[in-house]
Amino acid sequence: MDSDPGIPLARIASFVRQHTHDFRNGLNGLDLEAALLQEIISDDEGRECIGRIRQQVRSLAERLRQLSARFNDPRPYRAPLTAHELLLIWREQNRNLPGPLDVTWEDQVAGERVEVDVEALAEIFHELLVNAAKYSPSGPVSIVAHLDQGEVVLEMREPKAAPVDVTGWGEAPFTAARRGAYGLGLWTIHRLTKASGGGIRHEFIPTGALLTRLNFQTI
Repeated sequence: MDSDPGIPLARIASFVRQHTHDFRNGLNGLDLEAALLQEIISDDEGRECIGRIRQQVRSLAERLRQLSARFNDPRPYRAPLTAHELLLIWREQNRNLPGPLDVTWEDQVAGERVEVDVEALAEIFHELLVNAAKYSPSGPVSIVAHLDQGEVVLEMREPKAAPVDVTGWGEAPFTAARRGAYGLGLWTIHRLTKASGGGIRHEFIPTGALLTRLNFQTI
């Protein structure tokens, strides 16, 4: 399409939320019908087949729920955490991956405290790890926590074989689309970080690494 309709993001978000809601209602109806059919059929092979269908339907409904949630305005609930606990949350997210990354952890913080939303931070860390698994599979990832001018700083370095252009990263949705992804990940974590009172930036380091830097003011 050559023309730009200039539709405000709020209208796009409203459409996505409503459309996914309606679609999920239809999928839930299919799941209920399949459940009834599973009760009627006595053949074991047939029941197993319907069970697999129900699992796929539920998986699609959950993916739609996650897509819709990305368009909600972040409303984090901030609570005090120590800087050390932030690293523990990040470690836990790595352990929960189907294939945990090879990560070197460096903890240069102590009892410094920040106010953050635990669920938001977990989502941010998870997205960064998933991206690293996809785009930096060639070497170990380094994650460091340290202090800088009254802020807790979390830095993630991913090895890169070639320079990476980070211009515009996280500034807008739909910057890239591919099978199973829609260009929403970085946009989402930028929104979550800012809503949590933090900052985030990306930078390619000439030594051959992508640096993602998160910073939160101490309390």
